[in-house]
Formats: sequence, structure tokens, C-alpha cells
Amino acid sequence: MIQETMEAIAVKLNGIFGDDYEIYQDHVKQGLKEPCFFIAVLKPEIMPLVGQRFIEQNPFDIQYFQKKQGDHVELFTVAQKLISAMEFITLLNGDLLHGTNISYEIIDDVLHFFVNYKIPMRKNLEKTCMETLETDVRTEKE
Repeated sequence: MIQETMEAIAVKLNGIFGDDYEIYQDHVKQGLKEPCFFIAVLKPEIMPLVGQRFIEQNPFDIQYFQKKQGDHVELFTVAQKLISAMEFITLLNGDLLHGTNISYEIIDDVLHFFVNYKIPMRKNLEKTCMETLETDVRTEKE
């Protein structure tokens, strides 16, 4: 589900900021085209619930690299747009995810926007069913 969530984040970013901003999901060693976003997964967790259910918690760091270094007004403007936009994202299958623990900080002229998406899941366990079942039903007087 992490990859599907990353794709939904990328679609949402593209819808807000348009095609002028590159969106990277994989590590880029050289040739980073700014302004751009980089979607990083931080530390996913699995939290077991009762039975076959569990919650998959996926924290993301959406990094924004601006074209002109030192322009913190632009970074704060992007952060404010992200706060309202990333509260809800839609997966490609139509499921809606709610973002929690939303925060941001600026480190070395890069905006780091943090958001968690919790996804309730269910384990698919194969059940062994009986092949045949015969019953003999009678009344008490027989």
C-alpha cells in the first residue's frame, strides 16, 4: 500500500502545482530539476488489532526544493497549500485516506512536510472448508 499511497500523493501534488513542478519518488543522484517535490517514506509501522485486522501506518516526508534559494516566503506559501491539500488524498482505486500528524519545517532551504496516512487492513487467510456435509433431521416422536 505504500506505493499506492505515494502515487496518490504525486497525483495530488500535480493537481495542485501543475506540470511545472517535477515530482520524484526515487532517489535522484544528479539532475534534480527545481522547483520539485521528493516523496520519501520515513518509518512505516504495522499495528495489530483484534483478529485478522491491522493498521498500516505510513509516515511521509514531502520535500520541496525551490528554484531560488533563500526565499522562505515561497516555502511558507507551499507549506500552507500542502496543509489543506494533503489532509485527504484519494488512492487510484477510489479509497479516501485521511492525513494525520501534519507538520512542516525548513532545513537548509528545503521544506520538509510531514504527514501520516493510516490504512486499516485485513489479512487474507485461506479457510479450509468442509467438502461435504450430510445431515439427518428427524422429529422427536420418530
